[in-house]
Amino acid sequence: MAESSESALMSVRARAAYSTAEREFSLLLKRSLDDLLQGKRNRLDILRKYPSDAGRLGIIPTPGGFPLDELRLPTLEQLTWHALRFVQSDGDGGPIVQLQDAGGGVVEVQTFPTKYPHIVIERVDHFGQGPMPDSITWSLYRVQNQRAQTQFNRLLDATNLLFELVRLVR
Repeated sequence: MAESSESALMSVRARAAYSTAEREFSLLLKRSLDDLLQGKRNRLDILRKYPSDAGRLGIIPTPGGFPLDELRLPTLEQLTWHALRFVQSDGDGGPIVQLQDAGGGVVEVQTFPTKYPHIVIERVDHFGQGPMPDSITWSLYRVQNQRAQTQFNRLLDATNLLFELVRLVR
């Protein structure tokens, strides 16, 4: 990585030291994020951490036969944080909503804005009996279906064009 005040966009950087499996994961993560941004999916559970178990990490689903044992946790976490920072805006999170789960624990949910008005980051903290979370999950999800909205807008545009055509013909 370049050690300068230049942005990641403009700076020169050394090649990332990814294993073959990490290269595959980075491509899978990018495609999953692209699918969310393009409206091909509505939710992406992107990262789960277990604060009491530093050697455990939850990641996006991988296809069957994916070489999970060849992935390094620090690299996976770094890739995932890069994806989250890519969409994150500078805004504060919304209120922390607290719910009781069926097992007697507590779930806290907080939503954060992104640069994309139709996508938010959702942070979910799962608490057992103690004051610290057992797990924290970060997900990206759509608050509107852009594809459905676009199709509806096209229908309105076509209807308006039809009315204009009828008005001009008269």
